[in-house]
Amino acid sequence: MDIAPLIIWAAGITTLLNFANILWTLFSAPSRKLGQRLGDAETRLSELERRAERHATQIAALQQTLSAMPGHTDLHQLQLTLVQMGGDLKEMRAVMEGNAKVMERLETVVTRHEDHMLDGGKR
Repeated sequence: MDIAPLIIWAAGITTLLNFANILWTLFSAPSRKLGQRLGDAETRLSELERRAERHATQIAALQQTLSAMPGHTDLHQLQLTLVQMGGDLKEMRAVMEGNAKVMERLETVVTRHEDHMLDGGKR
Protein backbone atom coordinates (compact mmCIF):
# COMPACT_ATOMS: atom_id res chain seq x y z
CA MET A 1 0.00 0.00 0.00
CA ASP A 2 1.25 3.37 -1.00
CA ILE A 3 0.76 6.25 1.58
CA ALA A 4 1.86 9.03 -0.69
CA PRO A 5 -1.72 9.87 -1.78
CA LEU A 6 -2.83 9.77 1.87
CA ILE A 7 -0.09 12.26 2.82
CA ILE A 8 -1.11 14.50 -0.07
CA TRP A 9 -4.74 14.37 1.06
CA ALA A 10 -3.75 15.07 4.72
CA ALA A 11 -1.59 18.01 3.65
CA GLY A 12 -4.42 19.36 1.52
CA ILE A 13 -6.96 19.02 4.36
CA THR A 14 -4.66 20.72 6.92
CA THR A 15 -3.98 23.50 4.42
CA LEU A 16 -7.72 24.02 3.94
CA LEU A 17 -8.30 23.93 7.72
CA ASN A 18 -5.52 26.47 8.25
CA PHE A 19 -7.00 28.68 5.54
CA ALA A 20 -10.46 28.35 7.14
CA ASN A 21 -8.97 29.20 10.53
CA ILE A 22 -7.31 32.30 9.06
CA LEU A 23 -10.63 33.39 7.51
CA TRP A 24 -12.48 32.71 10.77
CA THR A 25 -9.94 34.80 12.73
CA LEU A 26 -10.09 37.65 10.22
CA PHE A 27 -13.88 37.83 10.29
CA SER A 28 -14.51 37.06 13.97
CA ALA A 29 -11.80 39.24 15.56
CA PRO A 30 -13.49 42.56 14.71
CA SER A 31 -16.77 41.12 15.93
CA ARG A 32 -15.21 40.16 19.28
CA LYS A 33 -13.52 43.54 19.56
CA LEU A 34 -16.80 45.23 18.76
CA GLY A 35 -18.59 43.11 21.34
CA GLN A 36 -16.00 44.01 23.96
CA ARG A 37 -16.23 47.70 23.08
CA LEU A 38 -20.01 47.47 23.23
CA GLY A 39 -19.78 45.91 26.71
CA ASP A 40 -17.43 48.68 27.84
CA ALA A 41 -19.76 51.32 26.41
CA GLU A 42 -22.74 49.78 28.24
CA THR A 43 -20.77 49.81 31.49
CA ARG A 44 -19.87 53.47 31.03
CA LEU A 45 -23.45 54.30 30.09
CA SER A 46 -24.82 52.67 33.24
CA GLU A 47 -22.25 54.57 35.33
CA LEU A 48 -23.28 57.83 33.65
CA GLU A 49 -26.94 57.05 34.33
CA ARG A 50 -26.16 56.50 38.03
CA ARG A 51 -24.24 59.78 38.14
CA ALA A 52 -27.10 61.61 36.41
CA GLU A 53 -29.59 60.23 38.94
CA ARG A 54 -27.32 61.27 41.81
CA HIS A 55 -26.96 64.76 40.33
CA ALA A 56 -30.72 65.02 39.89
CA THR A 57 -31.19 64.13 43.56
CA GLN A 58 -28.61 66.72 44.60
CA ILE A 59 -30.24 69.39 42.43
CA ALA A 60 -33.64 68.64 43.95
CA ALA A 61 -32.17 68.94 47.46
CA LEU A 62 -30.53 72.26 46.53
CA GLN A 63 -33.77 73.59 45.08
CA GLN A 64 -35.63 72.65 48.25
CA THR A 65 -32.98 74.36 50.40
CA LEU A 66 -33.03 77.43 48.18
CA SER A 67 -36.81 77.71 48.34
CA ALA A 68 -36.65 77.64 52.17
CA MET A 69 -34.17 80.53 52.30
CA PRO A 70 -35.40 84.07 52.93
CA GLY A 71 -36.01 86.19 49.88
CA HIS A 72 -35.20 89.80 49.04
CA THR A 73 -38.34 91.17 50.70
CA ASP A 74 -37.67 89.16 53.89
CA LEU A 75 -34.14 90.53 54.13
CA HIS A 76 -35.40 94.08 53.50
CA GLN A 77 -37.99 93.70 56.26
CA LEU A 78 -35.25 92.43 58.58
CA GLN A 79 -33.10 95.43 57.71
CA LEU A 80 -35.96 97.83 58.48
CA THR A 81 -36.63 96.09 61.79
CA LEU A 82 -32.94 96.36 62.76
CA VAL A 83 -32.94 100.07 61.93
CA GLN A 84 -36.06 100.54 64.08
CA MET A 85 -34.42 98.61 66.93
CA GLY A 86 -31.35 100.85 66.65
CA GLY A 87 -33.57 103.92 67.04
CA ASP A 88 -35.32 102.36 70.03
CA LEU A 89 -31.93 101.64 71.65
CA LYS A 90 -30.84 105.27 71.17
CA GLU A 91 -34.07 106.41 72.83
CA MET A 92 -33.54 103.97 75.71
CA ARG A 93 -29.94 105.20 76.12
CA ALA A 94 -31.16 108.79 76.42
CA VAL A 95 -33.75 107.80 79.04
CA MET A 96 -31.16 105.77 80.96
CA GLU A 97 -28.74 108.73 80.96
CA GLY A 98 -31.51 110.95 82.32
CA ASN A 99 -32.30 108.39 85.01
CA ALA A 100 -28.61 108.17 85.92
CA LYS A 101 -28.45 111.96 86.41
CA VAL A 102 -31.57 111.89 88.59
CA MET A 103 -30.07 109.05 90.64
CA GLU A 104 -26.83 111.05 91.12
CA ARG A 105 -28.83 114.00 92.47
CA LEU A 106 -30.90 111.69 94.66
CA GLU A 107 -27.76 110.04 96.05
CA THR A 108 -26.33 113.48 96.83
CA VAL A 109 -29.48 114.44 98.72
CA VAL A 110 -29.56 111.14 100.61
CA THR A 111 -25.88 111.51 101.49
CA ARG A 112 -26.53 115.00 102.83
CA HIS A 113 -29.46 113.72 104.90
CA GLU A 114 -27.32 110.90 106.29
CA ASP A 115 -24.50 113.30 107.14
CA HIS A 116 -26.94 115.70 108.80
CA MET A 117 -28.59 112.94 110.76
CA LEU A 118 -25.25 111.51 111.91
CA ASP A 119 -23.65 114.85 112.70
CA GLY A 120 -26.79 116.64 113.88
CA GLY A 121 -27.29 114.43 116.89
CA LYS A 122 -23.80 115.31 118.18
CA ARG A 123 -24.38 119.06 118.32
